[in-house]
Amino acid sequence: MRGLITSLVILGVALVATLATPPVLSSGQTWLNVKSSLAGRVLAEHLVKEGDQVDSGQPLVYVRTALTGTVGVAARAPHGGSVREVLVKPGQHVERGAVVVRLQPK
Repeated sequence: MRGLITSLVILGVALVATLATPPVLSSGQTWLNVKSSLAGRVLAEHLVKEGDQVDSGQPLVYVRTALTGTVGVAARAPHGGSVREVLVKPGQHVERGAVVVRLQPK
């Protein structure tokens, strides 16, 4: 049980650590590059679309992991906002740390 808790804490820290500092656009607006915290195949179910409004913590991308075959949340919205761009497609393999969504924060 203690090992599971430790793993969950490490996963949470990794998720926070993978969120990039938002770049500044020429218009002065910013967006967030949201990175995957898991490697696996992107699932079509619940995959966000460009223009979707999301809340902080909302799942954006789910994957089926190759190692265990389980379904997990690969990326969550770090802030509420609008999905600017989805960089992955269903069936695509993504690696941990890959940018999967660009989010325009509120």
